[in-house]
Amino acid sequence: MSCLHTINKTPDSKLLPLCVSVLKPGDGILFIEDGIYHCAMTNLDTKFDTDIRVFTLQEDAAARGMLKRNLANIEFLNYRGFVELCCKYDKIVSWF
Repeated sequence: MSCLHTINKTPDSKLLPLCVSVLKPGDGILFIEDGIYHCAMTNLDTKFDTDIRVFTLQEDAAARGMLKRNLANIEFLNYRGFVELCCKYDKIVSWF
């Protein structure tokens, strides 16, 4: 059963290590709101297995001046893509 994990708090919240500890193959992580700041971490892609997909909302990235940054291995979504993503995964866990 696949799970989409959403994180909406800054890296100071220490939510990401907790989330990573329960990730299963095929899961995804979506950074939203202030969670977008996790995407600025230089070693973000080393925290996950290769079969974990990482997403962020394009609107949240734009609001925080992160669109022009080099965010490797992160897929940008608009709100329609967000809804489609929620329908794709079997369940959603919000970390807040």
